[in-house]
Amino acid sequence: MSAIRIKAKKAEGEHDLGTSKFLGNPVLPEELTELDESIMFLMQINLEEIKDLDTENILPHKGYLYFFLDTANGEYDLKPIVKYYDGEPTYLVDNYNSIVDGFEDLVDEYLITFEKCDDSEPGNKLLGVPSDWNYEDESKKLLFQYDPLDNEFDFLSFLDGYLYFFFHGDDYKDFDNIELMEEYS
Repeated sequence: MSAIRIKAKKAEGEHDLGTSKFLGNPVLPEELTELDESIMFLMQINLEEIKDLDTENILPHKGYLYFFLDTANGEYDLKPIVKYYDGEPTYLVDNYNSIVDGFEDLVDEYLITFEKCDDSEPGNKLLGVPSDWNYEDESKKLLFQYDPLDNEFDFLSFLDGYLYFFFHGDDYKDFDNIELMEEYS
């Protein structure tokens, strides 16, 4: 399966608010603006930006993917929330994470660029296979691999390894049942 490398750089100056980014100010559809105060915004992906890199057509090629984490039980027991929206979002939420207890400082935006990479490449990526998979069983289907050491921002820096977002089963369009797994190197 083709993997897509994610590179992030701190936003400076004006930029398209609907671009792919980590943290900061997401542009959301109305139905996602009413999330609980324990929900942390991690990333938005403008799917138009990856359509040429997703050569196997695994993900939708229009709309947005949003990655949130439910932090109600603290940073050591995060729950994934991934939402797909097939339109153009209209609501900018300033400093989204500023009200999330323990994550208030994660308000700077980090703009994302994408490029093709090897399926098992380390670092932040979409799709492919987990980089540090040390189990006999084949891994589940990878949606997103987060590497805390591959960023300029300090989120989950205690994790010497990866945070994996896996699809539940083989349905690549089922974003409502994403599973989260921490993997220590």
